[in-house]
Amino acid sequence: MNQKFKRQKFNKYTNSKISKDNNNEKVDHNNMNGSKSSNILKLQTNQTIIPGKHSTLAALKNPKRHLFYLITTEEHKLSWENELRDIGLNIELKIKKKEELDTINNFKPHQNIILVTKPLERLSLDEFLIKKKDESKFPLRLIILDQVTDPQNVGAIIRSAHAFKMDGVALSQRNSPLETAAMSKASSGAIEKLDIIELSNMAREIKKLQQSNFTVYGLANGGETNVFSLENETDNIAIILGSEGKGLRRLTKERVDRLITIPISEESESLNVSSAASIAMFQLQKNILL
Repeated sequence: MNQKFKRQKFNKYTNSKISKDNNNEKVDHNNMNGSKSSNILKLQTNQTIIPGKHSTLAALKNPKRHLFYLITTEEHKLSWENELRDIGLNIELKIKKKEELDTINNFKPHQNIILVTKPLERLSLDEFLIKKKDESKFPLRLIILDQVTDPQNVGAIIRSAHAFKMDGVALSQRNSPLETAAMSKASSGAIEKLDIIELSNMAREIKKLQQSNFTVYGLANGGETNVFSLENETDNIAIILGSEGKGLRRLTKERVDRLITIPISEESESLNVSSAASIAMFQLQKNILL
């Protein structure tokens, strides 16, 4: 059964009746980034939330998304009924007070809309390479996050990767965050538009990329090559960034083709991983973007 059919069938059975929620629902905070307990919403193990108008609209327009329902306020009900009508979707709108939405989203901004959805499925590296084999006009560009754990950093990198026309973002299977409200919000809808890949074994996947005509760079302090040399690259390129605290792991450094570095002031210790990723991606894609 293809994704589009599953989406249509699902929406058929989650029709657009407007419901006033009862007070028996509870928050399953294992799925919501460690929020404090309340009596507002119960999430199933296969559910996550997406807060905010821009991120929600992007998710609603993504045919790969399995949608459960929307939560909004009485004041914004008509606006979202119109949005759903324009998109051509027919899903349930649940009405809650703004204070309840505040609690559901752990008192972070939500613009009076929260989507309850299933996390997106991530591709394997093989699936990604097969998909991209015939569709790319330019050499492939891949950013790899090796045990980057902060969901906001991951979301911000996904947002930048889409802006800089990267082909995908790959996450290590271990010590990487699941899709969360914080990640979706930070990506500002880009997570719906970019391939997200999951790497089960970093050493094996690096070798597979090299066998697939990729040059694999590791971004690290003290790398032998300046990041600004990337602008003339014409091969398939993958850039790996390590965790926020420790950077690239030793074995990863040993397996990449070359270590690259971003020159910074001697008075500064390092860059945030999201900032470093953005600089590297822009430099790599500069000839395409400008």
